[in-house]
Amino acid sequence: LQLDVLKQVERPGFVACDSMNLWIGMKRASLLKLLRHVDMILLNEAEARQLTGESNLAHAARAILSLGPKEAVIKKGEHGAMCVSRSDCFVLAAYLLEKVCDPTGAGDTFAGGLVGYLSSVRRIDGDAIRKGIAYGTVLASFTVEGFGVERLVRVSRSEIEKRLGEFRRMTWF
Repeated sequence: LQLDVLKQVERPGFVACDSMNLWIGMKRASLLKLLRHVDMILLNEAEARQLTGESNLAHAARAILSLGPKEAVIKKGEHGAMCVSRSDCFVLAAYLLEKVCDPTGAGDTFAGGLVGYLSSVRRIDGDAIRKGIAYGTVLASFTVEGFGVERLVRVSRSEIEKRLGEFRRMTWF
């Protein structure tokens, strides 16, 4: 279905997809066909290992790249995320929270924040992807502070930017 939809798009600028264990297990051939047409794939750790058969995430990311995507983003839950391309590797910790109410939806929020940021920039390069990962991470941190989307729907742009600044200070060395 995703490939059918993609084929209807004229000259897509940047194509990202998110998959899940169900599609990896049940629709592997279709997923592999799709991966030849995407710029970025987002998977969690277990999905990256399932897709590639690699237990080491660095090896899994490289194996994913060999399937077609230019960027492999591996979500590592409370441990952050990593993005590997043919020429770069970026690893970012998660935003440190003292209280987590519900982690449900954090990975989807991360993906939405990353891709949403990328859709707002003129040029998608390594720097834009890094900043998008930071935005996705910060947005996911709001999601886990409540149940469902209750915290996310109340967050303001100024809160996001403030937390992004705090996150920048936390991760800079």
